[in-house]
Amino acid sequence: MTAVSLTFLIVCAFGALAYGSSTVMALRQATPVWGSAAAASCNRPSALGRVSLAMFAVCTAWFTLNALAEFDTLAFGERHSNWIDLGILTLAFVFPPLIMHLVHHEAAAAGSRTMDPAWRWPLPAMYVISPAIGIFIVGAAVGAWARPAGINRMIGSTFGLLFTAASVYSSLVMLRSRQRTEPTVRRRLGNTMLGLFGFITLVFLGAALLDDRSQLIEVFDRVTRASPLLFLVAAVYFENRFEFYDLIVKRGVMLLATVLTFGLVFTLVQPLLDGLPRGSVRPWLAAVLLVPVAIALPWMSRTLSAGLDRLWFGRKFSAVDAVKHLLGAMQPATDERTLTEEAERRLADIFNAPIDVRVDDQPVPDGRSVYVETATPAGGRVRCAVPADAGARRFLSEDLTMLRSLASVFGFMLETIRLQQKRQEQEQVAQQLRLQTSRSELKALRAQINPHFLFNALNAIASLIHTDPARADEAVEQLAEVFRYTLRRSESEWAPLDQEVAFARAYLDVERARFGSRLTCTIASDHATPAPMVPSMLLQTLIENAVKHGVSQTRGPGRIDVTVCATVSDITVEVRDNGPGPGAAGVLPREGEGFGLRSVRERLAAHFGERARLSLIRDEGSAMTIARITMPAGRVAA
Repeated sequence: MTAVSLTFLIVCAFGALAYGSSTVMALRQATPVWGSAAAASCNRPSALGRVSLAMFAVCTAWFTLNALAEFDTLAFGERHSNWIDLGILTLAFVFPPLIMHLVHHEAAAAGSRTMDPAWRWPLPAMYVISPAIGIFIVGAAVGAWARPAGINRMIGSTFGLLFTAASVYSSLVMLRSRQRTEPTVRRRLGNTMLGLFGFITLVFLGAALLDDRSQLIEVFDRVTRASPLLFLVAAVYFENRFEFYDLIVKRGVMLLATVLTFGLVFTLVQPLLDGLPRGSVRPWLAAVLLVPVAIALPWMSRTLSAGLDRLWFGRKFSAVDAVKHLLGAMQPATDERTLTEEAERRLADIFNAPIDVRVDDQPVPDGRSVYVETATPAGGRVRCAVPADAGARRFLSEDLTMLRSLASVFGFMLETIRLQQKRQEQEQVAQQLRLQTSRSELKALRAQINPHFLFNALNAIASLIHTDPARADEAVEQLAEVFRYTLRRSESEWAPLDQEVAFARAYLDVERARFGSRLTCTIASDHATPAPMVPSMLLQTLIENAVKHGVSQTRGPGRIDVTVCATVSDITVEVRDNGPGPGAAGVLPREGEGFGLRSVRERLAAHFGERARLSLIRDEGSAMTIARITMPAGRVAA
């Protein structure tokens, strides 16, 4: 009987673990509802849910007490704790009405036809009869009143009779609630439950007919005590194969492996334990001997769990690997849609199931059920949904924990992408504002420059009319060309480079008419065909700056050299003048720039950012001031 007792002890420990896990899972599902008064008023747990939770809790206590009782018997050969037997005896008489109540509510939840009052009265009657008998027997056991003769035989017979009545009632209710359109899985579960009720009833009847001294009674007694586990295994197996794996297979294998490991270790170290000195130091020395086992158990648990996961579901990612795999979705993602699509693909790789990721108020597709919902750091919502049909992959508690963690990681990734996009939008808005400002300043610059330029040009032409009429006519034509181009480009931000060079020639021709032989100008241009597009009138602004701050400030001959060079990737514009220059420092400070050069800088920054540059330097070797623009060549004239 030692092997039977050891087996029953392990079964009871597993039953306590399985039902305890079911109780915790049921409480977790009910806590959000009960924790909020507003939510509880509109989504209160059903009567079936409350009865199921009560059954889980009773079964957890039942298997815990039976495991303690069996351990007490194996350890000391007899019971030392009467309160354990009293607890088992009390719970035994709670089972019949709970079984009937649970089956009754399951039949109602399945949509069966309404039962007449004749089928309803046994339930309250059992709630009165079974606890009353239990109170009488427990009171007699503790000496509250006279102890009847043969009380042990009476306990077994009475409980067997009550359980048989509950089995008959439950079987009839299940048969009456069956429907022709009932799914095959539900029908198989019903047949299995009916078979278990019949089997346990036969065990009770067999125990009642056997002699008290028969060892078979001990076996029958343990079978009846373990019967709640049989019902749990059957219900979970038929209703949810994945929870069956999570609650039954995986936890059972873990428990069995742990018991076998400790049993083997204690068998090996027993001689060492017997040789330890007695006294208060002995438990601590034994604990030191078990340190290698304590270190190895977590590794064994992880290894065994990963092996079962690969064998049962084909899982190939640990928690850390899953996070790394999901974080890799950020590398190719440039926007929220790309990030969501890549995250869905990587989550499907991790869980071997299609997963839809929905952000904020995005609707969940038809045929999907939400498994995990989490909040983003900015207060948004991330929901992960999977197919809801019966043949789809159902997630276990460990899957849900990992999926919830990965959803939180995705929430942080999503907020990072959104912040990047927001920053880019802000930069684009700022760039547009700078561009609009520079355009406004350009128009103001044109409005400011044109009258002065026109006044100086007309004065020069007036003086040429008497001394050089042909040169005056040419100057008038060049002046007309300058203003024609200026008006044509007043509303256009871009212009072909060859037109800008032609405009610069006309402008310099007018300036030469003004300065006469005192001004020498050269223009050298080298660019491909078709000409690239450049911001309009940048070259004219540099030339005007050279005339105003260079040539007009010197008393001797003035010189302006313009060089334009365009390659496939870059455009370089240089304007040199032999004016007095910026001084000994060699570089004009930005705060010393005039309105024109500042406008050029802002337009270049708005169009090209840091890829374009305006520099103003002094070449002391040639005594020339150089204004140079370098910008990318990205646009081509049509």
